[in-house]
Amino acid sequence: MAETYYTIKQLADIAGTSKVTMFRYIKQNSIHETKHKRNANLYDETQKSLILKGFNGKTISDVSETVHDETALIQELKSQLKAKDAQINDLHAIIKQNQRLLDQQQQLNLATNRQNEKLLDGSANDTKQNASESPNKDDTDGLEPNEDSHKVEDNKTPKKGFFDWLKRG
Repeated sequence: MAETYYTIKQLADIAGTSKVTMFRYIKQNSIHETKHKRNANLYDETQKSLILKGFNGKTISDVSETVHDETALIQELKSQLKAKDAQINDLHAIIKQNQRLLDQQQQLNLATNRQNEKLLDGSANDTKQNASESPNKDDTDGLEPNEDSHKVEDNKTPKKGFFDWLKRG
């Protein structure tokens, strides 16, 4: 009677899992193949029953533990999402408050700049009016000659200023 051999793919199909999962289980439990044909590991009937018994027993307990762990994980993630939503709402409130403060600061700066411009324009107009209304002439002014300055100018050569070259042209 010929003995039947099974590949990892066939064992995975019987167990209802993937080939990779079956390969990992076999490797993890150090189960060695009965035969090696080409690139395939072949397992006999006794190894098949040992693998399926151990794999099925493991998956049932793993599934119940995994479901319990996933439920706890989902609850934890939901609580974290609620906390993050609260933090996001707080940050939105802070952003709105900062935006209001920034708008107020810009309005104050604009009002201050306008007041400064008014003050500067007012003081410039005042100085122009004061200069035209009451001119104070200095005795040392060389533009208006008097008797003493005529005598001095006759004896001395006129001073050349920095901008005199503009007047010549």
